[in-house]
Amino acid sequence: MTLSNSQITKLGDRLRSGDFSEADLAMLDAFRQTYSEIDEQAYQLIQSTLVSITGWISTQRKRKTQQSIVDKLCRQPQLRLPQMQDIAGCRIVIEGGSQKANTLSDLLMGAFESFEWNIERKDRHAHGYRALHIIAKRGQKFYEIQLRTYAQDVWANLVESLSDESNSLKYGGNDQEQALISKLQNLSGSFFEIDQLTHQASFEEYQQQLEDAIRHVFSD
Repeated sequence: MTLSNSQITKLGDRLRSGDFSEADLAMLDAFRQTYSEIDEQAYQLIQSTLVSITGWISTQRKRKTQQSIVDKLCRQPQLRLPQMQDIAGCRIVIEGGSQKANTLSDLLMGAFESFEWNIERKDRHAHGYRALHIIAKRGQKFYEIQLRTYAQDVWANLVESLSDESNSLKYGGNDQEQALISKLQNLSGSFFEIDQLTHQASFEEYQQQLEDAIRHVFSD
């Protein structure tokens, strides 16, 4: 199925409004499948770039689900579906803090630029969430590389484990969750400070600092 930008934009509008059909969901799935080629190209480039590099733990491929796409369209009323940048991508967890994240970021951006991809770096910070995102674009398709320090990954996984199905802790929370959200934001700040200096410590010392920060924040 060949879909024009106009068709995709109108599909996004219907998904956002909630007035969509099973045919619209089938069209959304077809649109998601158009990312297969760029997904494969980008992921293989990442793997070949990192094959001889130390200082990272794992990569996890990710393709945005139908529900996640609909939720994001609802959260961001001005976002057009063809311009959504994270439908395809991967997450890289770094065995260290900010310095290693910046080193890996420079390496990956250089690799993509050498193959004539358009590249943009974004330092994400919202509701306590922190990560470095690299947006790679080829043609009309985007691919998002999410770089997390070890601390940022610990924090994100903690939020995931505490969230309900609506992910309300990620996007504001209800009245009953505000105290917990405040603690998580304080923890994010502590982790950020630790990340700035972790290159001066061993990985084991770094992990211990994170554990100490968790105990301190949640014991209050």
